[in-house]
Amino acid sequence: MAVVWILEWPGLTKDQFAELQERTSWETEAPDGLQHQVTAFSDKSLVLTQVWKSPDHVMRFMEDRLLPAVRALGITTMPRVDQYPVHSIFNPPG
Repeated sequence: MAVVWILEWPGLTKDQFAELQERTSWETEAPDGLQHQVTAFSDKSLVLTQVWKSPDHVMRFMEDRLLPAVRALGITTMPRVDQYPVHSIFNPPG
């Protein structure tokens, strides 16, 4: 079952996010199961919304790629993460 994964990471900067992207290669070598991603920054935090094929796909990405990169970069804060079953996805044409 597909899930939407919403990660809100207070204090994570755009530079730190760019370093995470580089270390995990998730935009050049998309993780298995990642279907959509939207990234935004508020005044206080990174807000990352992703759609995955299943919760197992999210966990593999977290364990194999994201958490090792977070540790390697010395990032000590952790995000708030919410995960919900997808009800529907609409991609308008154009």
